[in-house]
Amino acid sequence: MKSDKKNKHMTLDDRVEIQECLCKRMTFKAIAMRIGKDPTTISKEVKLHAKDYNSAFTKTTATCPKLLKAPFVCNGCEKQNHANCVYPRRKYAAKNAQKEYETVLVESREGIPRTKQEFYDNEEIISDAVKRGQHIYHIIQSNNLPISTATVYRHIQKRYYSNLPRAVKFKQRNSKGCNYVLKWAREDRTFDDFLTFVEDNSDIPLVQLDTVIGRIGDKVIMTVHFVNSDFMFGLLLDNKNSSRNSE
Repeated sequence: MKSDKKNKHMTLDDRVEIQECLCKRMTFKAIAMRIGKDPTTISKEVKLHAKDYNSAFTKTTATCPKLLKAPFVCNGCEKQNHANCVYPRRKYAAKNAQKEYETVLVESREGIPRTKQEFYDNEEIISDAVKRGQHIYHIIQSNNLPISTATVYRHIQKRYYSNLPRAVKFKQRNSKGCNYVLKWAREDRTFDDFLTFVEDNSDIPLVQLDTVIGRIGDKVIMTVHFVNSDFMFGLLLDNKNSSRNSE
């Protein structure tokens, strides 16, 4: 079990794994052991993000008896795409679950103060101070406002402060894209897979490239190794970049 993942937020890879395991008709306990989570966590995840929908074969509003017990979804059911199933479907989709999770997470972190009165009191103080040319950080500190600078900027960006004419002048911050690689995209692409391929295809010529670096920013040597013939030579380059400046 991947115990290091306990008490951590579930990722898209985890949710994809759950979806694939549900399609294989694995139990919540088996799925939990696979991704290092508690079975109750898996059960709550599926119940929370599973969606009901009607297919072309749906002829009743009654709930399928199989959906009243684990895994509570049609993933893995042999009748989910058959015409002889007249019940509404319920499925768990990893991408939809991740999107819902991210939406709830953002909303929980960007919420307005605890009460409407607090929000309107803060709005009046901030709007009046900005009109007088004061900086957001100075406004918060001098008035002991129970709100962070980042939250105020988000509120301004979303135009929550109706009395603040400068709201439209704030530039939207750039957001970094997600750089994760899905588990299925890594299949047959690991170094062990490469070694296995080489072992099974020993007649294929292999060439390995490497760079020998001396002092940082100085000239480097790019080595070219022909593995099959065990022959290597080097190219002297002015620096380590993609420009064509070899000597």
